[in-house]
Amino acid sequence: MAIIADQILGKSELIDLLGDYNTNHIGYVYAMNFTEASVLTNDAWKEKVAGIPHNSFLVAASFDPNKMSEVHRFDKEVILLRVLGPSSLPSDAELLKARIEHNQRRTSDEVFTNDSFDGLDPLTHGELQYGALRCRILGTFYEDQNELRLGSDLENYMSSTRLRVFKPRGDALSKIINHINPEVKNKALDEAKKSGFKGLPTPIEIGTVRYTSTARLHRGVGEPLVPVMIQPSDFLGRRTAVLGMTRTGKSNTVKSTVAAVAMSAIEDNINVGQIIFDVNGEYANANHQDDNSSIADVFGNQCIRYRAVDTDGFEDLRTNFYEECAIGLGLLVSLSQSDPYIGSSTDLKNFMESSLEEPEDRFSSEHKRWAVAKAIFQCILYRATFESPKDFKVYFEANKDIKALIDSSLEPKNGLTLEQACDWFLKARDCKEQLKSSSGKPWIDDTMSSYLNMLAKKSSGGQNIRGYSALNQYKTYHSAKRKGVVEKEIYQHLLNGKIVILDLSSGPVSIREVLSKRIARYIFDNALATMNGGQVPQNIVIYVEEAHNLIGRKEELTSTWPRIAKEGAKAKIAFVYATQEPSSIHPNILANTENWFVTHLNNEDELRSLGKFYDFADFHDSLKTAQDVGFARIKTLSSPFVVPTQINRFTPEKLKEKISQYKGA
Repeated sequence: MAIIADQILGKSELIDLLGDYNTNHIGYVYAMNFTEASVLTNDAWKEKVAGIPHNSFLVAASFDPNKMSEVHRFDKEVILLRVLGPSSLPSDAELLKARIEHNQRRTSDEVFTNDSFDGLDPLTHGELQYGALRCRILGTFYEDQNELRLGSDLENYMSSTRLRVFKPRGDALSKIINHINPEVKNKALDEAKKSGFKGLPTPIEIGTVRYTSTARLHRGVGEPLVPVMIQPSDFLGRRTAVLGMTRTGKSNTVKSTVAAVAMSAIEDNINVGQIIFDVNGEYANANHQDDNSSIADVFGNQCIRYRAVDTDGFEDLRTNFYEECAIGLGLLVSLSQSDPYIGSSTDLKNFMESSLEEPEDRFSSEHKRWAVAKAIFQCILYRATFESPKDFKVYFEANKDIKALIDSSLEPKNGLTLEQACDWFLKARDCKEQLKSSSGKPWIDDTMSSYLNMLAKKSSGGQNIRGYSALNQYKTYHSAKRKGVVEKEIYQHLLNGKIVILDLSSGPVSIREVLSKRIARYIFDNALATMNGGQVPQNIVIYVEEAHNLIGRKEELTSTWPRIAKEGAKAKIAFVYATQEPSSIHPNILANTENWFVTHLNNEDELRSLGKFYDFADFHDSLKTAQDVGFARIKTLSSPFVVPTQINRFTPEKLKEKISQYKGA
């Protein structure tokens, strides 16, 4: 009757979580509460399952898999455990005494014995094999409306526990670590469809389960490597941390994530823009770690690279100060904030506090004054030896009385060369008191007077000042070849679903903060404006390498990076940051992070900072000692617990082959 009932009701998925329960059985729960369980085990049972490593997963169940139809409803569950360390038994003192006395009785010719009991009688040896494990309770698997679900806690436990404990391996372990609750999957599907996906993106294999640095047994011959799958949708509109010391696999993890998101977009033929702030240039350029290949090599025309110096194959990251005067002045202001001379020079201070934003009304007197100020700014750049575009001319308007006083042979409205314009404005400075606008007001106001003093390198009182010379040090941020606003161009690439890599390893170090923040703010502001306009923003993923160099812990919550981390999700902006110093990251960013990839951290302060989040405290010792490249502890949005994982190596050739298959199809 039981067999017939099982056939009618169908086999319970709970049984699959145990695997081969006869082989995988390793002990019994003898004590527990709502957060921890103590497990009695035996050396022989450990040997049968290739050992029980620290932080490994175990499952506990009290039902007989052969008699599921007879199981009491209280027992229809599987409890998920993680091994934290040893636990004590009441008999430990006696067993310890027996071990010591046995070793004390050994003679010199008994150092090695030939029997499997090490010189003990079978009964004593059997007693000494027993030990106990202390385990964290990670949750409870149960079935609801014929669907397998995982609760993140323990609803009930019996004092007279009958729980048998098993070590899941192979398919059983895969089912456990890759499980996603139905409601989580449905929500992810709904969000994916809103983002343009046809369905839930195909999960990507990020690596395989690895419990410890020593992987001789649990990943050895005969033990199947269990794949760890991640949902690409977990990273869209979410925050992701990639933490670990240098050379422990952070960059490989980021590259794998970039590839996973890009492949999902290709499969569903939708646009997902990705931008990498590459501090060390390891994403933009081929290196030996990736078989002398790079993301740019893999994705070809889908990837666009930028640099702050002229380089073949790279777009120019800099700004043309002559064409984008407002942006150029803004950059000068940002770059010169630490210059002590700024505050000591009235003219330079007025220059830095001015604005060159173009007025909306192109026919107003205000717009005409702006054109004059812009022209003087371009002359200042020219005198400061900022390279000018070929055949560049300066345009502005002046009435006939002003032209008569300065040089009636020139018509500024038709354009002046930079040399002509410099001479024209220096003459205007000498007679500025006589220059009047059509309305009779002074043609040169206080701001333009400071501009002219900068050009002449003299104050209004006639003293020599640094003037335009103070700007010479910033000319490396300018490119005469660039056409258009770089951040606008980059944003359009992202809307087109491109992978944009900003190689920040070349050029001045200070460019990292100034240009990175400006580009990030432009992306955020435009995505937010799209959302506020009632439209669905484009999916964009922002990656920041060596994030501690760009995102300060003491940043104001209203500044760019904390705002992206906190508010970017609603504007469809995902934020991935990699650093070896999690404690240096703004706490608001850490608190809003859903996905975590953590490798090796060698500092107690960093480990304590990390231990505040999810169940990373369980991995404190392992994270401090294990330095294996790519050995990570992963917590994603879809998974309620951390999974220790050996990250797969970024393989450009395999990705190229897969991309060619999609293009061929």
